[in-house]
Amino acid sequence: MKTSHLAAVSAALLCFFAPSPNANAQGNGNGNGNSQNAADPLIPVGVMTAFPTVVRTGTKPTLNWNILYPSTVGNVITINPPGTITITTQTYVNVQIVGTSTSTSGGGGGCPSTFNSATALPSEVRFSLNGGTYRQLFYGTQAQVNPSKLLYSKKLNAGTVLNFGGRYVLNGAWTPFYTTNSTNMQVVTLKNGDYPPTNTPLYGQSNLASYLSPYLDASGRVAIGPMSVLILMELTTNVRTNPCFNLQDLVLLVTFPGKSNNGHGNNLDGVDSSNPGNGSGGPNGGVDPSGGVDDEAR
Repeated sequence: MKTSHLAAVSAALLCFFAPSPNANAQGNGNGNGNSQNAADPLIPVGVMTAFPTVVRTGTKPTLNWNILYPSTVGNVITINPPGTITITTQTYVNVQIVGTSTSTSGGGGGCPSTFNSATALPSEVRFSLNGGTYRQLFYGTQAQVNPSKLLYSKKLNAGTVLNFGGRYVLNGAWTPFYTTNSTNMQVVTLKNGDYPPTNTPLYGQSNLASYLSPYLDASGRVAIGPMSVLILMELTTNVRTNPCFNLQDLVLLVTFPGKSNNGHGNNLDGVDSSNPGNGSGGPNGGVDPSGGVDDEAR
């Protein structure tokens, strides 16, 4: 979130009357308490306070404001279909696994990916940076899935290219490895509001995995926070007309939280949301004791 001093003053005055963020906004969908995405507003919102609240003629109060501007994942990444991600602005990248459902057999039309069998098969999530070797992020069955655990978290520079892939073990051997570079939409990256590219809407399918359901709305669209993407993998068939091609064998949530605020009130880049300015002015024009500390650094 970046703004100039004059823009911040104007926005703060406007935002003082703006409604609070939509309490019904979609979060990350996994119920793990990570509410960052749910706090993103549809319009600029904020608060402004003054101290002291009563002043004598000729004196000036200290004004403080905090403004939250709307943002979308398209501001920090581009998606090259079916799913390669290129980072366009330096940002943190957090990867979580939502669920996996590979098994030897099951209902739902006999799809082996339906997790209602006594024999679950271990699956693997791997990812690659800038075309390099794929490294393992997860290996196991649904019993080992912890949606609240970060499989990967790191600040990456603009221009970084991310690819994800998956496979599972069947009869003691690895199945084919499909990635976001694979053809035939085996692994796709979707934003909030996108429809999963399946023949029938996922939400209406009887074999919809319980872990994926919270990430879809009633019409079958992806329902996640504006700074996240959902990665869906189909590992059991490469025939898109097959009813088992339902893109839920492995599901990942990737979030791009951007920069944080460490409370110093300065940015070395010259823009600061909590104390706009060039990093040298403190309250009422005084010298800021932490003027050399970047407020957005981690």
